[in-house]
Amino acid sequence: MGFNGFKNYITEKASYNRSIASLMSQSKIPITDKISKSLGYGKQTEVFHATTIKHLEGLSKLGKSKKQISTFTKGLGSLIGAISIKPDVIAKLEGTAVMEFQGDIFSDPDTQGRRWLNTKNHKKSKFLDDAVNGKVVKKMIELTDSEYTFEEVMWGFDNKKYIELFESLSGKEKQEIIKLYMDNITQLMSNKVYQDIFFEIQDEKSSSSPGGYDEVIMNKFKVIGVYSIEANKYKYDHSMAQYDIEKLGYKYLGHISKDDFRNFSNKTF
Repeated sequence: MGFNGFKNYITEKASYNRSIASLMSQSKIPITDKISKSLGYGKQTEVFHATTIKHLEGLSKLGKSKKQISTFTKGLGSLIGAISIKPDVIAKLEGTAVMEFQGDIFSDPDTQGRRWLNTKNHKKSKFLDDAVNGKVVKKMIELTDSEYTFEEVMWGFDNKKYIELFESLSGKEKQEIIKLYMDNITQLMSNKVYQDIFFEIQDEKSSSSPGGYDEVIMNKFKVIGVYSIEANKYKYDHSMAQYDIEKLGYKYLGHISKDDFRNFSNKTF
């Protein structure tokens, strides 16, 4: 990511509640193209995205950008009860699978729509935290001439001191710290020792998540078509579904009833 990319991280108005400082303070792993490639992901695949008619309008445009979305390939019935959004439709997409998991790994989007993965609450989390953030914390203390100790910033309650130090930096210094973090995490994720820890953490999270559905992080995708589903807007009447979907410029693929939720997957639809 070049200078403008880092500048955008700092100046762009947040569309989510997760700031770059908050995500970095928790040693989360950004899903970048380089990290995805290092971990062996990046294949073309067909997936589904649950959304509302309101958000469906901009989906094709989003697919042409580098912004990432969470999708799935199976388990529609379980998914509907687990996600916060109440979907009207299921869009069928084809594109690059940036990362794939057998369960919901609860990734967090930043202000640019890039998703970050949690590495906490695991027996090797502290080891990974130190590798990810050790250099970063030491550099922030050096830049701010802070009286905080490394331990206070690194392991402090709610990461408040980490975020406080970051926010006290100048714009140029923030760019320097973000670049240091990104370069460091990219290097770590190309090392088999840390790759193994990453997969171990994510496998554990996937196995403990609600069953039945998976999570595939996608970008650079195209919309093949859209299904209406027996939920939310079309729960009782889907007579206008085809009109609503085609009006937005998408191909209508049909209606999915609750009886079909259980068997809904990219192998069957």
